[in-house]
Amino acid sequence: MVELIGTFLLALTIQLMVLHVPDELSPVAPMAIALVLVALVYAGGPVSGAVYNPAVLLAFVLAKGLPRRDIAPYLGAQIIGAALAAGAALFLRGPAITQIVPSPGMAIFAEALFTFALVWVILQVSNPRQGSNPGYGLAIGFIVGAGAYAVGAASGAAFNPAVWISLACTGKLAWSTWWLYLIGEGLGVLLAVGCYFVIEQEPDP
Repeated sequence: MVELIGTFLLALTIQLMVLHVPDELSPVAPMAIALVLVALVYAGGPVSGAVYNPAVLLAFVLAKGLPRRDIAPYLGAQIIGAALAAGAALFLRGPAITQIVPSPGMAIFAEALFTFALVWVILQVSNPRQGSNPGYGLAIGFIVGAGAYAVGAASGAAFNPAVWISLACTGKLAWSTWWLYLIGEGLGVLLAVGCYFVIEQEPDP
């Protein structure tokens, strides 16, 4: 339930900030997205880990040993939350008036860069080496907001397959762009997990 609610509120906020914006991203959208993600991470972290993202889910399976039996419930909740967010956005605003049309190379590169950044930050702030880290929610929200500002014009700044599904449902992204986001976000996850394992091999200073 936490994953469904969190993904729903995150995707809905993104939808309402970008759905009727003629350009790729509203100047205030990254701030709103960062703020809602910070709140949702603190709200859901103690219950589900506040994943809200199939890319992060994959990283937790690869790097943190999340049991594989948990993949289907997490993934199902995230997809349902994203779909419900699309439905709510369509009810509140109607379909997108403009569509993001990313350049394939730029979109893959942008999504890979900041999916890497997001996953790497999450893996690091959830590392036992951090001990008690009350700022973990801020770090996660801020990296997503920074990524939205940095590459929103290049890819729409999804960094999250569930968000891509939600945006495709409302027409902000074309369904035919699925492979750009799958490749970019997948590469970002693999690179972040690889870096995490390298860092874990080093002893504490």
